[in-house]
Amino acid sequence: MLFFGKKKSVEKKTPETEPEVNREELLAQAEQLKGTLDTAKDKAERIRILNEIGSCYFQAKETDQAIAYYEQSLEEDKQLGKAYTDLLKLYNLKRQEAASAKDDENLTLYMNKVQNLMQLSKDVIRGKV
Repeated sequence: MLFFGKKKSVEKKTPETEPEVNREELLAQAEQLKGTLDTAKDKAERIRILNEIGSCYFQAKETDQAIAYYEQSLEEDKQLGKAYTDLLKLYNLKRQEAASAKDDENLTLYMNKVQNLMQLSKDVIRGKV
């Protein structure tokens, strides 16, 4: 009677909560990183710093600031990476906010920004950048 044997108990996993983020520390870190932008040794280090600043603002939920630094990073070096993926998330977040607020102008703006990022990914993959 193997088919009607005792059922194995399955442990329920509790969802892991995100670690508590200290907003003030993130904003202070972003300010500190801004001071190092002018002394960056080369383009790669400058891009890394811009992405770190964007990441700090993203984690601190300063969406507009994060978008500004990630966009600057992509303007200087069109590549798929952290700036690209986080910008997609941020643009979609802003698009959702605009849709909830019934703000057609911003909805269109962020839809266009998402489409431009998608075009960038196609161009990078095809080697046109």
